[in-house]
Amino acid sequence: MMYETLLVWGCIYLYALASFILLTGFVFNKERLLRISDYLILPAFAGQTVLFVGRWIRTGYFPANGDLENAITGGWFAMAFTVYLFMKTKRQSGVALFTVPVTLLLLGYGVMREPVPLPLSASFKSSWLLVHVFFAQLAFGSYAIASGYGLVYLLKDNKQRKGIVGTALDRLPSLEVMDESMFRFVLYGFIADAIMIVSGAIWAKDLWGNYWAWDPVEVWSLISWLLYGLSI
Repeated sequence: MMYETLLVWGCIYLYALASFILLTGFVFNKERLLRISDYLILPAFAGQTVLFVGRWIRTGYFPANGDLENAITGGWFAMAFTVYLFMKTKRQSGVALFTVPVTLLLLGYGVMREPVPLPLSASFKSSWLLVHVFFAQLAFGSYAIASGYGLVYLLKDNKQRKGIVGTALDRLPSLEVMDESMFRFVLYGFIADAIMIVSGAIWAKDLWGNYWAWDPVEVWSLISWLLYGLSI
């Protein structure tokens, strides 16, 4: 669809510009640039929301078929959390420094891999698609936010240890607040991840007659979940 092509490229250009402005604002301590980035992130997220919901309505299934749809959906969850944090605090939380470029790269990869929608495979025609993929993307978004907090935490901690003041990092939440927020999002993602694995096992039983087949995707999903559990 032409409008989807325009929307996805519009989002890519806005996220690319926002990434550049965010990076420049943080590195060169330009608060005005950080404020400008907000006016780019919000319309980009709005466009991505229209793209996400529009694809869902048009196809009749949760957007999770192929690289492009997973990029749209995964990026949307990461940015939904980012925008929520901004609207809640009315200031930069710092996570956008990570989530915006990640969403940009996801969308770019998806477009390059699959410029046109793929037909829905038979295995995806299941009511478990929504449950499994929803919680998978919810976990991805949560982990992306936790990673964003981890990035700015390390940057701010390094500056404080060196006694450097007067940087854009000073306007971010305290290290204690970021540490607590990072833990909460890891825990939230960990729970969503667990639901994703269990629902995937039930889906596999419905499709192939086995709850677990030691497929590489299944194994790495379990390993990553256990690693997050150890970090908690």
